[in-house]
Amino acid sequence: MFKKRFLFVCFFISFLSEATTLNFCYESKELFPHYIGEGVHVPDKKPGAAIEMLQHLDSNFRNVQIRFVREPWNRCLNDLKLGKVDALIARYSEARAKFAKYPKQNNGAIDTSRSFSNTSTCFIHSNNVLLEWDGQELKTKQRQGIAVPRGYSLVEDLKSKGFQIYETTSVKKAHELLFNGRVGVSLSDCNHKKLPVGFVENKTPIVENYGYLVFSHQFYDLYPRLSERMWDKLIQINHKLFYEKY
Repeated sequence: MFKKRFLFVCFFISFLSEATTLNFCYESKELFPHYIGEGVHVPDKKPGAAIEMLQHLDSNFRNVQIRFVREPWNRCLNDLKLGKVDALIARYSEARAKFAKYPKQNNGAIDTSRSFSNTSTCFIHSNNVLLEWDGQELKTKQRQGIAVPRGYSLVEDLKSKGFQIYETTSVKKAHELLFNGRVGVSLSDCNHKKLPVGFVENKTPIVENYGYLVFSHQFYDLYPRLSERMWDKLIQINHKLFYEKY
C-alpha cells in the first residue's frame, strides 16, 4: 500500500513539474509566410505557418500551454536572455548559444533533424531586370537597387556584388518598394506563391538556413525532459502541410 502511494506521489510530482505555460516570443512585424500581421496582436485566423505549427505542437502536450508574445526582434532576444520569455525561433549562432538552448546530438553537435524549419532565400525581381544567379556567380547588365529588410546578414555580400542597398523595416516594406517600381530586386523565401504579374523569382537559393525552436536557459533547466520531447515531436510534424496554406 505504501509503495503504491509513493509511486502515485512521484507520478503526481512529475506531472506538476511538466505542467507549465510556455511564453513564445516572435517578431511584431510581418514575416511572410511564417508570421502574419503587424503589431502585438496575434491573428485568430491564418496567423502564419510557423504559428500554426506551434499551435499544433502545443496540442500534442496536454500539460503545456503556449502563450504568444509579439515584440520587436531584439527585445525578444533580450527577454529570452533574461528569462522573461521562454522560447523563440532563431538561426544558430555562437553568440545566441550563450543564452539560448538549441537541440543537440549526443556528441554535442547541433541536431538539424530536430530543427523547426529549413528555409531558403531567393532573389525576386522585375521581368525588366536581367539577373542571372547560379548559386555562385551573379550577373546583371547594370547596377541594381535591391530592397532588403534591416538585419539581413546578406547585406555586405550584396554590396560587394554591386547592388545599391535600400534597407527597410520589414519584408513587406521591401516588397512594396519592388512592386511599386522603386527598386528592381528584392529577397523572399523561395517558392513565393503570390508574385504580381511582371515579377519573377530566381529559383536558385542565395542562402539556406535552419531555424530552431530555442529555449531560454532558465526554462530548459526547469523542464529539460519537456524541452527534449518538444524537439523530438518536431521530427514527426509535416511542415509542408502548414506552409502550403500560404
